[in-house]
Amino acid sequence: MVRLRGKLAKGYVSIIVIGVVAVLLLVSMLAPVVSSSEDFAIYNTSWNGTSGLAISTFELGKFSPSFELSNTGTSMEVVQMGLDELDLEPGDSALAIIGPSTAFTASEGELVGEFVRNGGVLLLADDFGTGNTLLEGMGAKSRLSGNLAMDLAFNKKPEFSVCFDLRSDPLTKNVSALLLNYPSSINVDAETTKPIAYTSVASWLDLNNDMLQEFGEPRGPFVVMARESLGAGSIVLLSDPSLLINGMREYLNNSALSDNIVNEMCTGRTSVFFDESHRDYFDPITIMMEFTNSVSTNAKAGVVLLTFILVLWITTDYVDRTVSLAARRVIAAYAWIMKRIFGSSREPTKALTLSAKEIETQLSEKHPDWRLGLVRYMLKENERHSKAVKEKLAEGPRQG
Repeated sequence: MVRLRGKLAKGYVSIIVIGVVAVLLLVSMLAPVVSSSEDFAIYNTSWNGTSGLAISTFELGKFSPSFELSNTGTSMEVVQMGLDELDLEPGDSALAIIGPSTAFTASEGELVGEFVRNGGVLLLADDFGTGNTLLEGMGAKSRLSGNLAMDLAFNKKPEFSVCFDLRSDPLTKNVSALLLNYPSSINVDAETTKPIAYTSVASWLDLNNDMLQEFGEPRGPFVVMARESLGAGSIVLLSDPSLLINGMREYLNNSALSDNIVNEMCTGRTSVFFDESHRDYFDPITIMMEFTNSVSTNAKAGVVLLTFILVLWITTDYVDRTVSLAARRVIAAYAWIMKRIFGSSREPTKALTLSAKEIETQLSEKHPDWRLGLVRYMLKENERHSKAVKEKLAEGPRQG
């Protein structure tokens, strides 16, 4: 019965330990993830998303969420915040708009224009979308042409043109060449706008979308990146938002350009907002739990080993015996080490021999109530007995 109770106790302890470890491991491996597959979305971690740009901003401590969670009672939904709901402070904030697909209203243009004029920084990366509706509403002078810029300086095909005509600017630090992906071009105003990057002299605008260079189509070079001053602030214009997607970062110096853009938005700012409200979300943003790689292989192996040891502990006595043996060995080793270090400073104890008279005196002092005559008799008998034993031993064994 006692043995059965011991096994039951082991079982309860093991279940508790395994349960706690499993919960901690599961919590560390699961994380809420806001996900989308929409082009240019910062929640899209695939090749066509801009999650890398948002992560770089987050690592600098400047990323500010542009969505809210709405609890309907039965589910959790992600609601995109409009531009009028963002806490845009001109002296402390930057705004990034990448690949918008829905038009901006006049009131949104006025709001963003006031933000920039008072010292805000705006990144607008667009090619054939609706960026011009924002520029018009802001009162900016630059415009996107909306036509595909083809170039004979290309990688694999003219739509993937190589931009190597770069002007000195903080955005072009450590950048000598960029790989574009179906870029448009920017029409700039010489008084307010500084061109930063151009296509080559062998480029042209494909007005009829036949991918061919034909008579009458404008010839390059064309501006593909520029900086327009507007009041106390500035607008960074990029006519190819694909330069900033995850799948294009590895080509030429595209990643260096992305890093420079992040620094441009973060330097001297406390918050950077990414506008995600101007997209047609065919794939809505969802919140889901995903496994992460935050748990190392060693930690997982440790959990498996712990489970194995607990099973042995419950079903056999191997663990108890091993622990007991190890404890004895440790104690013995400790004793041996202490003896080797400190040794023994004590001299062997010598046997103390007392006479009958001395024994009688000590006993009478310690036990005055004892009968002295009886004590003397016992001492004499002990002396006589000891003498007889010695004589017997001295005679040696009898001869047969």
